Amino acid sequence: MANKYPNNYNSQNKSYNSQNKNYNNSQKPYVKHSGCKTTTYEPTKGNNKGNKQYLTTGWRLHERDLISIKAVTTEKSKLSEKGWFGSIAVTFTNTKTGEVNFHWGTMEKKSGKVVVDKLAFVMNPKAKNGGYAGTYIQS
Repeated sequence: MANKYPNNYNSQNKSYNSQNKNYNNSQKPYVKHSGCKTTTYEPTKGNNKGNKQYLTTGWRLHERDLISIKAVTTEKSKLSEKGWFGSIAVTFTNTKTGEVNFHWGTMEKKSGKVVVDKLAFVMNPKAKNGGYAGTYIQS
């Protein structure tokens, strides 16, 4: 009886291509679409001179445009009993067109998480893989 397998076939392997590690592995690499981080600083001039300020910066890809987001406490920001600042100035800047949008939001002091209820938007620096900036669904 003639051998129907090629000479280099190993009878213990179930498939001739089992040694090829990339065979049928056509997954695309993961591409990050958003991120954010939080910092604190003390301004040297202006209305908040000497006061500790909280700043959360982020970015998001939206329809091939890069949106830069900046959320900072202001002199109007008051800390609630639950640890959230109210009246946070949130600025969205489209880096491609230069369009700037301003909204008011809230920020959690402990984590730096920013929420803009009007847009259903959240920035969470504690999210896995470098933070998250995007929409949320309120349940």
